[in-house]
Amino acid sequence: MIQIRNKIGSAVPDILSGKGRSVADAHKVEYENGAIDFKFDPKIYGNKNVKEKLIELQNGKCCFCESVIHANSYGDVEHYRPKAAWVQGNEALNKPGYYWLAYDWDNLFYCCQICNEQFKKNYFPLATESNRAKNHHEDISKEDPLFIHPVNDNPEDHIEFIGDVPRPRNSSAKGKVTIERTGLNRDKLNDKRKRTFTALNHIYQLVKNHPDNPPELKQNAINVLLEYHFNAHQDETEYASMLRCFFRKNPIDF
Repeated sequence: MIQIRNKIGSAVPDILSGKGRSVADAHKVEYENGAIDFKFDPKIYGNKNVKEKLIELQNGKCCFCESVIHANSYGDVEHYRPKAAWVQGNEALNKPGYYWLAYDWDNLFYCCQICNEQFKKNYFPLATESNRAKNHHEDISKEDPLFIHPVNDNPEDHIEFIGDVPRPRNSSAKGKVTIERTGLNRDKLNDKRKRTFTALNHIYQLVKNHPDNPPELKQNAINVLLEYHFNAHQDETEYASMLRCFFRKNPIDF
């Protein structure tokens, strides 16, 4: 998981600032009249222009697991703060959800179906539950979410990797919850990352542990490592966070 820097200051799609805002205002009126269930319009938050813009800003990658979502796979428009209902732990769904943010650009991300539908779902825990904004009159800035925000937080402050397997960095509570509740350590995902890690680590160890290799062979291997290092710092690279962590722990200093 990496910070989605491209989204900082990005233009809000017209359908969200226009129709989305109008429908959100209508939901606020409904709430004042006692509603806790709302009919949300996926044709607004899941509009083609919204989804294509998110795909562009996220380089086609899931905002959580960093897997590239191919044309033959499905991706969801994910609500960071759940729109319909939320859960703090394992209790029943609490309603209403963050209905007033259903069409809010800052609350929308592109996400693979596994992270979204099988893991995160309606889960949105806070470090201090009493700080939760339970309607549009309350201030979400007072909340202290235990989920890493893909834009406002730098995930690399909270998650590191042991080989290809993620773990909380410096015992980060945000890192722990995000890993567990978005399935960042699921077996099939670890297997995908492992293929990249194994190839990189093999070349690194080849140079590091065999200093007597012929100079030309050594230089060729270093050139490959430098290419990996360059790609690790390109946001479009799949599993860039794992690669960046590798090079923090294993500098090219030989």
